[in-house]
Amino acid sequence: MGHGLCVECKNCDYGESFMLGVGMQYNSLMNVISCLKGAARNKVVDILENHHVMDGEFEHRLYACPNCNTLHERFYVHLEYDDGKAFEVAFRCGKCRTPLEVVDENVLVLERYACKSCGKRELERGAEMLWD
Repeated sequence: MGHGLCVECKNCDYGESFMLGVGMQYNSLMNVISCLKGAARNKVVDILENHHVMDGEFEHRLYACPNCNTLHERFYVHLEYDDGKAFEVAFRCGKCRTPLEVVDENVLVLERYACKSCGKRELERGAEMLWD
């Protein structure tokens, strides 16, 4: 079961929900391949259809841009295939194109991150939820 984290800005009316983890349909990557876009999706489909996949991991994760100090949700995929090859989806910030870094949500300090609307570091936790 996945979980959700909501953040709200104390300075403006911005709020965002980050749906993290996996749900019941996530027993197969092909069931949720639509979570990936563009070249990453094409590469994963190619690996799944034309190679021997030995191990894999996929889930929605929380990321941060170290340049903009903003939070982002992305669908992470890591596949090991053909005796030693590996593929991992990499992400960039949509605003500045800096590579995103994974955030450990268990030690998340929201005051480090900026609001995507007003730019102030006034984010706070809102509701948390479970999703399927």
